[in-house]
Amino acid sequence: MKTAFRALLVFVPTLLFAQENLSVLPEGVGLSAKYPGDTGISRHPAVVFVEDFETGTLADFGGRWSDIKNKDGKVMALSEDVPPYSPGHRSLRVTATRGLNDGGHLFRTFQSGYDRLFLRFYVKFAPDAGFNHHFVSLGGEIDPKPYAIGRAGLRPKDRWNTGIEPTPYSQYAGRTVLHPPGIWHFYTYWPEMRSWQSEDGHAVNDNGKAFYGNNFEPAKPVPVRRGEWTCVEIMVKLNSSPDSYDGEQAVWIDGKLAGRFAKGTMRGKWVRDMFRVDPAGEPFEGFRWRTDMRVKINKLWLSHYVSNESAFPRTEKYAAAHPEVTVDTQRQTVWFDHIVVATDYIGPLARPVEDPGPRTH
Repeated sequence: MKTAFRALLVFVPTLLFAQENLSVLPEGVGLSAKYPGDTGISRHPAVVFVEDFETGTLADFGGRWSDIKNKDGKVMALSEDVPPYSPGHRSLRVTATRGLNDGGHLFRTFQSGYDRLFLRFYVKFAPDAGFNHHFVSLGGEIDPKPYAIGRAGLRPKDRWNTGIEPTPYSQYAGRTVLHPPGIWHFYTYWPEMRSWQSEDGHAVNDNGKAFYGNNFEPAKPVPVRRGEWTCVEIMVKLNSSPDSYDGEQAVWIDGKLAGRFAKGTMRGKWVRDMFRVDPAGEPFEGFRWRTDMRVKINKLWLSHYVSNESAFPRTEKYAAAHPEVTVDTQRQTVWFDHIVVATDYIGPLARPVEDPGPRTH
């Protein structure tokens, strides 16, 4: 573990989210247990969508995804690198190249929409990966467009979105830069989000840049590993009525519940656009994701966005300050595989009966 992250672990313990009752959510294998290696998992009645990249060419993905960003056909490629216990032979490799592109994405909507969804995916960051900008998200709005739309800096009205992504900073460690790619966190937009512009979270100048994603970190920082496959699963539950705050979000890493953000699971106070834990503070109020019940969970954005304006320069600056760390300042590559969306908890890949053990790549 690198020096920057060790420093974070020393700094954080007295400031962590005081999360409670995490055990009420499942851990380990879920419905995946019935389908070793995910074989046949699409037949489960709770499963909404499956993508394992095993069929068709990149050009054929348009039948399953409504929006594909693959500039000049040079960002995405099929790879033979697959996660342990996968019976498949292909994954999706996505590479951002500095000066040529900022990565790519796959995007799709779900016509009916849902009030609670689980999204599980496997991801592998290159052994020399640096920092990225935005990553994988779920979202919802009334009549979503079939293509991805970025609305950075704007506070939503009848929509929301939350991304699980690496961040190079911990909100509790100031501007200390962590070992790349960083730690897992939620980057969240919803109608009652806070602004960075004032201590109480209200916008001073709502000029379209007053609201950026609010940060929700697991109670114990979870580093994003490089050079090996990780199972990531998130859950979003929308509030049950226009006036209720019983909405929540949670994240699992390799089947272990890392963070649950719901009403009463932490105490503290908001400072600008961050909820600062304080045992003597008020309970977290929960999420009122929507005031219009027509807003559902109906967007999936599998994104690997590495901005040339900030992410690549941040990687270059880190590499210059840490010559002992191997970092590619010109390319940022990740692999995706075994994406499952369901209304129930999914869990990591279950080992196929005939599989003698995990493969390594």
